[in-house]
Amino acid sequence: MRFKYGLLTLFNFLAMTTFRMLALLSFLFFAGKNSMAQTFKTYKDAANHFEISIPSNWLVTQSDPRLKFIAIHPQTETNNAFPENINLNFIDAPHGNLDSAYAMSIESNNALPGFLSITKKGTATNGRYKWYINSHKDLQTNTVLQTIVFVYYNKEKAILLTCTAPFGSFERYKLVFFKIADSLKLQS
Repeated sequence: MRFKYGLLTLFNFLAMTTFRMLALLSFLFFAGKNSMAQTFKTYKDAANHFEISIPSNWLVTQSDPRLKFIAIHPQTETNNAFPENINLNFIDAPHGNLDSAYAMSIESNNALPGFLSITKKGTATNGRYKWYINSHKDLQTNTVLQTIVFVYYNKEKAILLTCTAPFGSFERYKLVFFKIADSLKLQS
């Protein structure tokens, strides 16, 4: 009798554990799928010869004439004062290449007030761009932000795609930032 009871208890334990694992895996699968299922819209700029895809709910703005493109995640009541955003800048770099544009970007970023550190570096698998992640403080509020800078080189120009998010939400948007970077098309 004791043996039978022990087997029944073990069977119930294994069944419940399996059920919990399946429920957890289902939740993770659908949560991950929903976060990546975000729809994108494509922005085309004929004057500067590029196109880029951004999340469809982000707003395109031209608030800084020195930049070719700015897009901002719209604020909600739960967002903080620093919305996730991207900008695109073209810098003349005659007789350069991707490596020299990348080095120039890192050097100039290190010199900015509020710069804290570069935390990671990498290159796209197809070699189209190089990237690095840095942390910096907003000097007015002392809020720590993280930025991933994607560096391209095309037609004697260094192209910098800068994607910024508050430190606490950066990891949630990192995959979106890479998707945006992969979507950038520059006319040759």
